[in-house]
Amino acid sequence: MRSTQAPSATSLAAIEAELLSTVRPVNSSRPTATIAVSVPDSDDIRRWADALARDRTAGATALACRAARLLRAAARDDGKRLARWQQRVRAAGAAMAGAQPAMASLLTVVDLAFRAAERATSPAAGAVAVRAALDGYLARQGASVGAAAARLVRLLPPRATCLTLSSSAVASRAFLLAHRQGRLGRLVVAESRPGCEGLGLAARMAAAGVQALVIVDALAPARAATVDVVVVGADAVTPRAVWNKCGTLGLALGARAARRPFLVVTPSDRLVPAALARRLRVPDAEPEDVLAAPPRGVGLENRLFDQTPLALVTRVVTEEASLTAAGVRRRLARRPVAAWWRVLRA
Repeated sequence: MRSTQAPSATSLAAIEAELLSTVRPVNSSRPTATIAVSVPDSDDIRRWADALARDRTAGATALACRAARLLRAAARDDGKRLARWQQRVRAAGAAMAGAQPAMASLLTVVDLAFRAAERATSPAAGAVAVRAALDGYLARQGASVGAAAARLVRLLPPRATCLTLSSSAVASRAFLLAHRQGRLGRLVVAESRPGCEGLGLAARMAAAGVQALVIVDALAPARAATVDVVVVGADAVTPRAVWNKCGTLGLALGARAARRPFLVVTPSDRLVPAALARRLRVPDAEPEDVLAAPPRGVGLENRLFDQTPLALVTRVVTEEASLTAAGVRRRLARRPVAAWWRVLRA
């Protein structure tokens, strides 16, 4: 998962202002309160994507919902030819997907828009179809997180001791629900450097009455032998691997060595077939987060994500099902993908 430390009010306001500033009013004699907004141009779309790319605080669900709203705006009917309208939607989708290259949920949002737009017979019909697809996605998000969390809780033994890292929104929801139902006895949380999101998760759980213990990251794989189950979230699940906060692979290896269940809980929008998975990238993170002033001659490498083979995962739990690795692959093999991806550079 991404860093989830709370952004300042100033930074949030700046991002929101930047996004809103790109929606320009059409010249009109009507009162300001009822002025329509123009269709965004290429510069607007570029600014939107840049703002998404710079966001280091929002989680995957929040980023995907923001991208859905921006794509809905980009798909408005501008009165131009169908080919011109489709070109703009395609460019906006490519920009959104590239802004956060390790986030499968953004690929899912873009694919929804692409599949609606590429079948359009006119810009007006296409705008309606894209809006319906993205509005449906936005309407499902809250329920998806809650349902995935509830399904995960049913897999825990009573009074379980769980080990986790980072600060997955859906895993956090599951831990709170398990605590209320008497299925979580203790939560062990790796600190999750460099952002230390695990510290924030532990503090929130303790405030809710959960017995929480923070451990250093290097201890986490060995600690798997002392718990009942290991639970993590995911930023992407592909036919081959789970992409998540760096350190997830170590936890999975520790769970396998200790013969403990390794459960991944995530909304289904983060499951992506091979055609989309090849567009995922692990971006480099700022080395200064590790060491501000390294000794002369010493290099630094910082990554926020790693990839855990599906063979190490006991179950991938979504709002729809609890899946084995084979089940994930079967489901993804049946998922349709927009033809437009074939003409976009990976």
